[in-house]
Amino acid sequence: MVTMLDCIYRTPAKMERIIANRKANFAALLKAMNEKMDAYDEIVFIGSGTSNNGSVTAHQFVEKVSGLSTNTMLPNEFLDKTVYNKQALYVFISQTGTSHCTKLAMKKVQEMGCLCVAMTESENTPLAMASDVHVDMGSGFEEYGMRTIGYCATVLTEMLMGMEIGLARGSLTQAEYDAYIQDALKVPSRHKQACAKTLKWFDENESLLVNAESFIIYGSKALWGVALEGALKILETARRYLCVGYELDDGLHGPDLAFSNRFVVLILNDGKNNDELAVSAAKFAKAEAKHGFIIGKHTLDDTDLSLELDGNDFQCLVFAPIMEILAYQLGIKNGVDIVPLKDMEMKSAKYFTTHDE
Repeated sequence: MVTMLDCIYRTPAKMERIIANRKANFAALLKAMNEKMDAYDEIVFIGSGTSNNGSVTAHQFVEKVSGLSTNTMLPNEFLDKTVYNKQALYVFISQTGTSHCTKLAMKKVQEMGCLCVAMTESENTPLAMASDVHVDMGSGFEEYGMRTIGYCATVLTEMLMGMEIGLARGSLTQAEYDAYIQDALKVPSRHKQACAKTLKWFDENESLLVNAESFIIYGSKALWGVALEGALKILETARRYLCVGYELDDGLHGPDLAFSNRFVVLILNDGKNNDELAVSAAKFAKAEAKHGFIIGKHTLDDTDLSLELDGNDFQCLVFAPIMEILAYQLGIKNGVDIVPLKDMEMKSAKYFTTHDE
């Protein structure tokens, strides 16, 4: 049987394929945008769960390279709006293309007469078939509901989408575009290395990690999206811990007052964005919670998880397998039967009403 860990290990090859296929994948989108390329003034990513976390991770980079204001919204939040931007490009993300509220949000945009883009695992998903343009997120079929390939595929595909739009609009030069591609190509090998290092780090800290009551995960900029996804992965995979992901600065305005030795605090740090704040937060967590870890750059002691990072803006993807493997290992050590969706008992019927075929 394919395990969740196998899916994580498949991700680097998927990322390489996404990069290689980028021109063909975005051709229909650029053709659809071409007639009024200069009229677009915003990109809006709409999706739930991992799809939203992926957009939180990618959207600042997309804004930088596309030259367009870029925002993320949850489908229900979007449906409750009263004022909509008719000059925006709306991108709806759902790996299986069956997310009910995402489909409702797309229907609303279609009624406004705006271009609707679906990003899903294949052109045959319900969301893809109802859209004006489909973008393949590059995940392919993923056996587990706890999305790992899908998260990285969403982030990378959105980032490349921003680059293709930026190149077409002239907000990104060919030289800048080529340099970003070289950065992206460094990530798959670093992803593999991060997997191996995480398994070793987990073994060294297993007792502390498994016996925690809660996990609090902090990240800045793109790593905020990774923190959100990490909290979701631990919650849904290990099914024992309370988990929350915070934007680094925001998470220090109150949540830090709750630190105790019942919590594990994880500080994701790429060494570039709010590095000083990340290191200070880790020092505080180690003192107050006793179980604080820096993951990434500028580690403080041998309990931390040090990473070799390449890829500049794309290096956020190297942090993803750490959160995913941590979630998987916590589940295994707690005796959770982590099985593919097809083998799950449908006793959680309320969840599955959020998706339909």
